[in-house]
Amino acid sequence: MIEKATNQNLLQLTNVLQQLTNQQFTAPLDVLNGSTIGMHVRHILEFYICLMNSVTTLSVNYDDRKRDITLETNTKNCIEAVTKILEFVNAVKKDLPIKLSANYSIHNESDKVTLNSSLFRELLYNVEHTVHHLAIIKIGLKALDNNIKVDESFGVASSTIRNKKICAQ
Repeated sequence: MIEKATNQNLLQLTNVLQQLTNQQFTAPLDVLNGSTIGMHVRHILEFYICLMNSVTTLSVNYDDRKRDITLETNTKNCIEAVTKILEFVNAVKKDLPIKLSANYSIHNESDKVTLNSSLFRELLYNVEHTVHHLAIIKIGLKALDNNIKVDESFGVASSTIRNKKICAQ
């Protein structure tokens, strides 16, 4: 289930990446408050990469993820990262306990909270996180170019899709 949702979202993202030039990918967009599609893609991919790296330590902190500027400037690098992420996700067969650490304070660096989580739970979080950013990317794509083809479900939560089907009946 989590594997299928991850594959669907990241393959849809790859489809978009294949259609964008690096110039489009890095163009600041007013509708995104000056951010770029590349910034949102980098953010998605770095969360997955951070989680992948956490499997060895059984501890994840998305705040401390490594920022890779090439993931917001080069679509080819993003496609390669997606391939690695999908290989990882598709190879996961067993849930693992993971400690999740985060700091939501804007004032105090030491206000960190640590919670029990699991690999499957964090993969599920990444699915939701990805859908959220795909929705933002979709807004940027519409402002950028109407010739970029996206799946109707791109950036839409699965529960919303199911609900629309029920309402249409």
